[in-house]
Amino acid sequence: MTVEPGQDTTDLLRFRLSAAEMSGLFEAVNRTVADAAHLKQRIAIVREGEPLTDSLQIAAETGWFEPMLYDLLCQGVSVVVNDVPITDDIANAVGGHAGLSPDWVTQQNLYITPGRNQGFDPHCDPHVVVVIHLYGRKEWTIYDKVLDNPVYDSETNTIADKSDPPGVRGTLVVEPGDGFVIPRGRFHSALALSPAAVHMAVGVAGARAVDHVWAMAEEAVRDPVMRADMTPDGALQAARRFVAEFPFRPLDLPRFRRAQWSAPEPDSDFSFKDVLDALPSG
Repeated sequence: MTVEPGQDTTDLLRFRLSAAEMSGLFEAVNRTVADAAHLKQRIAIVREGEPLTDSLQIAAETGWFEPMLYDLLCQGVSVVVNDVPITDDIANAVGGHAGLSPDWVTQQNLYITPGRNQGFDPHCDPHVVVVIHLYGRKEWTIYDKVLDNPVYDSETNTIADKSDPPGVRGTLVVEPGDGFVIPRGRFHSALALSPAAVHMAVGVAGARAVDHVWAMAEEAVRDPVMRADMTPDGALQAARRFVAEFPFRPLDLPRFRRAQWSAPEPDSDFSFKDVLDALPSG
């Protein structure tokens, strides 16, 4: 991993994965890509921040992924595979390197980007992102702009305004086995430097007090008394009683259940890395 001299990326925790950890990640990717039913449900395509998934046509025959991937990358289209299953080994590895509890690992998405292309506009995420680079080379730009503990809601814009781009804090170039942590709310973008560059983005989030408030609101909507018409004072008193009596309980972690392997083992000759190696370099 290289950082341009004089640039400030000191707030990014950087690390290297072991060969065994990388092997575990590729096993998860292999099994996901080899499971056609899983893949077709979770694949998305994007060109320079514009979602194109609705126009995606996926062939019914076997072996469709490799030619489709080649075709999309040649058109400058990035491919995303959402919800790659997380095993306990992967969660523990990510947690160990990031200094966070493995129980905070919530999701794992695969990003395949064609050379000299940026799949997404500068943006931030409402959770910590652990980036693990798997294939090729990619340049990450980290921006000065930071949102304070953002969440996905109607008031929060996690995508930078193109008319007012954020200032650059620093850049770093990553290669296979490199990893780093993007703090929650930090704006960032990535540019592929090789014909195909692949990274895994692992979302990491603990329990949040607002989760309890949302859970209480969902329960209130199901309560016929809370939905009834009342005087302003009556509604206020009913709300106070509901809040005072609400049975708050600890939230379960991880926030989402670990995906279990539902597909059979892929054929022994299948390798996602071999698919990438076979892509033309021109």
